[in-house]
Amino acid sequence: MSLESENFLEKIMLEKLKKQLREATGIDCEGYRPEYLKRRLEIRLRATNSKTYGDYARYLKANPKEHDLLLNDLTINYSLFFRDSDVFLFLKGNIFPEFFSSKTARIWSAGCATGEEPYSLAILANECKSRSMKDLQVTIYASDVDRDALAKAARGEYDLKSLQGVDQSLVDKYFVREGEMFRVKDFVKQSVRFERHDLMTLPSHQNLDLILCRNVMIYFSRESQQKIHMHFYHSLKEGGYLVIGKTEMLSGEPSKKFVCVDSGARVYKKTEEIIGLEKPTTIPVEYIK
Repeated sequence: MSLESENFLEKIMLEKLKKQLREATGIDCEGYRPEYLKRRLEIRLRATNSKTYGDYARYLKANPKEHDLLLNDLTINYSLFFRDSDVFLFLKGNIFPEFFSSKTARIWSAGCATGEEPYSLAILANECKSRSMKDLQVTIYASDVDRDALAKAARGEYDLKSLQGVDQSLVDKYFVREGEMFRVKDFVKQSVRFERHDLMTLPSHQNLDLILCRNVMIYFSRESQQKIHMHFYHSLKEGGYLVIGKTEMLSGEPSKKFVCVDSGARVYKKTEEIIGLEKPTTIPVEYIK
């Protein structure tokens, strides 16, 4: 068989593999950048001694648990509490005070990995409430595609590395030390709801005040990034805020729909929505307990 024929066959098998993964897990791999997807697949091919995508597709069919291992490699779950502290300082000084007038805040931490970001938001909200916003009711929806990461997030147990840079007074106030681990206190967990969600699908919530999706878009193609950012646009209420990663940017249609509020913290505000523009419908939520 010629090299050209082999490449064509591998391309067909890659498409079959993506379809197989979508049917088995509900994850749409079409949004990933092709080079990123291939790099992550190569890791699993080597781990399973599969020489081709066809070999790996057959291995997946015979070993269903491999789907979870593949998803773990596709979703790199790295996070810290209060990662990029300037972002949280901006939220504390400029955005959370706006929530006081309505006495409610609905926040979405999209691509929350193992939960450090949503718990950081819950702690920040509690710190604000203890000062001047005692009546503020905060709900934080925290989503990810990785079930294992969500299960760890729901447990709320972290090592000291995840808490590096966090003031000791906050650690003492919001965590219980258990050996070498630190467990998030129950009253912090009460405002956070973990759920499984693929960012390429329609959002589950509407009329949100704030969405954070940081350091996730680097895995997606430019077209998929724009699609996801428009999902965020429709999920936010008028005047709602979007926070993206420090190395990320808005492009295409989303760049016209948001106004930059702070370029350093990568905070954007939703502009007025066009009257008569149909919003996407929502989808059911799979909550993680």
